Amino acid sequence: MRYKLLAMLCGASLFTVGNAQATGQVSGQLGVQITIGAGCEVNGGTTTGSVNNFGTLNFGSYPLLNNTIVAQSTGASGALAVNCTTGTLYTVALNSGANAAGNQRRMAGGTAEFINYQLYQDASRSTIWGNGANGGTVYNGTGTGSDEPLVVYGQVLQQTTPSEGTYADTVIVTVAF
Repeated sequence: MRYKLLAMLCGASLFTVGNAQATGQVSGQLGVQITIGAGCEVNGGTTTGSVNNFGTLNFGSYPLLNNTIVAQSTGASGALAVNCTTGTLYTVALNSGANAAGNQRRMAGGTAEFINYQLYQDASRSTIWGNGANGGTVYNGTGTGSDEPLVVYGQVLQQTTPSEGTYADTVIVTVAF
């Protein structure tokens, strides 16, 4: 009986000590931090492997090139948007394309014929969009922290109509910040 009483007293004292520790409280601080670096992302396209695709500027289908034809990149056909950290300076350059002759951009057809065209930064088609070395001007922007849509305006001037077929070109877009 003596051992039972001793065991019960020890058990009760352990239970009491356990309750005393459970009602305690510890407070402390947790630091929270984020670092925002200058940077940009380009939206409105797709990525396949290491290649970014910003869509297609489609002039449509015409039987003759006896009038000026215009197009612009919007919606699913080639919307481009740059989102840069607020205050970050950035540039967007467009090269002359894969089929250029000097500063003249050209779409090539399967018959080794070409259709001349040009790309612009503005709806009035007065500022040629280039890379600074191809007769055009680099676009300069300042980040706002939100998407900034960049519309590419295209124009095919009246010219001799080549053979029927599909004519295309590939222009490299470079965003630097």
